[in-house]
Amino acid sequence: MRWAPVALGLAALASLLTGQSGSIGRPSFLYTAATRYVPTAWNRGGERFPEGAHLMLVSGGERRDIVPGFFAAADAAVSFDGKRVLFAGKTALVAKWQIWETDLAGGAPRRIVTSPDSCIRPLYLPDGRIVYTRFTATGSEIEVAALEGKPGSKADTLTHAPGWYLTADVLRDGRILFESRDELFTTYPDGTGVESLRCDHGPKRSGGRQVSSGDVIFVVAGGLARFTPASAVQEKMTPMNAEVTGPVAEETSDRWLVAARPMTGGLYSIQQTGPDGRGLENVESPKSVNAVEPVVVASRVPPREFPSGLVATRTTGNLLCLDAKESKTPMNGTIRSVRVYTKDAAGAARLLGQTTVAPDGSFYVEVPANRPIRMELLDAAGVRLQGEENWFWMRPSEQRICVGCHAGPERAPENKVPEILTKILTPVKMTGDQGRAQ
Repeated sequence: MRWAPVALGLAALASLLTGQSGSIGRPSFLYTAATRYVPTAWNRGGERFPEGAHLMLVSGGERRDIVPGFFAAADAAVSFDGKRVLFAGKTALVAKWQIWETDLAGGAPRRIVTSPDSCIRPLYLPDGRIVYTRFTATGSEIEVAALEGKPGSKADTLTHAPGWYLTADVLRDGRILFESRDELFTTYPDGTGVESLRCDHGPKRSGGRQVSSGDVIFVVAGGLARFTPASAVQEKMTPMNAEVTGPVAEETSDRWLVAARPMTGGLYSIQQTGPDGRGLENVESPKSVNAVEPVVVASRVPPREFPSGLVATRTTGNLLCLDAKESKTPMNGTIRSVRVYTKDAAGAARLLGQTTVAPDGSFYVEVPANRPIRMELLDAAGVRLQGEENWFWMRPSEQRICVGCHAGPERAPENKVPEILTKILTPVKMTGDQGRAQ
């Protein structure tokens, strides 16, 4: 029914002023108000807010729609000085999501990204750019663009493998945290060094955000969980007896805001919890609409800037594996060689080449940049011992070292020279133009 979005803009929005609230006396915060909210719709190209949404600012017990003229506004991200807000917005029902910025003090919003595709989940980067998710006909990509949104300025695509990606946070060390395949991954702002945040393949994870302790807090079935810098595995938090959707918003080190609703269903509201996993306490529960995506309005220290060493004119990257035998999954056999694949224009896997693996498990290859890459390990008879099921990518001139085959980013390598480097000085070319390499 076409009148549903209008109802949100008038009746439902008016009801926000009469909903229950515990927000008086606490720091200002933003949240997204929506009649319907489908948090997982993004990973199949669907609408998370099919009937529109509004960005609400709560300050001193008062509420204000910061972009009232939009059909939908969501995904608020506050600038490092606490004065501006990035958001994804749709000016009309049939419009595409685009990236906008507005001043919290008021004024007309400015469009930052104009694209023929929908763009959501913007985040500020410390170097004056922004990162966001752009949807395509077959999936989604993560892009970086100039904050100024200058005409003719070109966005840089960071993800170069098929799939669904969603920006989540910018970590304090400068890496971008994102979701894909129900898991949390990181990459640097130039698209290099992509890897899973942890390699334990636990339950479905979403809504990741780093808090001041350095922990990354995320949503799992039953509530919240975390990764701590000192632990290689997920740590459970006390179950909340509620359905939670992330991310959390940190008011203080021991007080977080999160969107939650009863396990039996209903509307999401903004609740308070903390790192001890204590029970939920109501903060904002407007009538007739969901309240999700809380964001605290405050200044903060920007993350570290990452000085990229990429060379745009290069078309390949080099990958050095220190020990392919180092694996969390046992292999029944002795590794003798590695095959490297990419995808062709039709989306089918195409062999780039095959080369010998040194006795210590090391190999050194040159692969195409900005293309999907996947590898598999073979024994002396050419039988597959183990292989990647998903794709990763390399960036132009990227020099990358991996510890092992599915060893996990938390594992440190042995302090020794890989045997392959005592045999060859340049990587084996696997760029698809020479057939099979030996």
